[in-house]
Amino acid sequence: MCIRDRHGGDDSSSAHEPGKGAKRLSKRELLNLISTKNDMLQEMETEIRKQQEEIKIKEDRLLRVAAEFENYKKRTRREWELLEQKAKAELITDILGVLDDFDRALEALGERDDHVADGVILIVTGLKEMLKRAGLREIDAAGTKFDPQFHEAVGGTESEEVEEGFVVHVVQKGYELNGQLLRPAKVIVSKKRSDN
Repeated sequence: MCIRDRHGGDDSSSAHEPGKGAKRLSKRELLNLISTKNDMLQEMETEIRKQQEEIKIKEDRLLRVAAEFENYKKRTRREWELLEQKAKAELITDILGVLDDFDRALEALGERDDHVADGVILIVTGLKEMLKRAGLREIDAAGTKFDPQFHEAVGGTESEEVEEGFVVHVVQKGYELNGQLLRPAKVIVSKKRSDN
């Protein structure tokens, strides 16, 4: 059933006809609307580019800060390791004096075979093993060619048995700690026999 309007037409046909009831925009208004929307899009694109550039700058800063922090950690770790090695070297250098005393005590005991000698030998052996695990190594000096890098000459002696420039006697043992010279060996070096 159709409802007729005042003029005798049915209401259903007027609802579907274009231009009736809706405001029609002119070409100029449409162009202005499109231009306004394009301006807005360009502003948005400009703002997006600006934001992307700011994000890139912040990412670069963050990467630099992260790299600086990583370098700081490595530098701090190296400094800590150097301090640790220095403290270790100082402690072991102090212990070397005690080790020298033990070596002299063993020489004084000689061939003595009793509990005192056995006890001193056990102590010296244990101490040397502990220092060896810490990286200490005795410098071989007796019978080797004099090397100023590892030996300190405290005297010279004429010898027919030992070739000139070789170590005849070790006055004080020398040591390396983890491949670094800790204390040079104090030695007596053979020299040419003077024919007077």
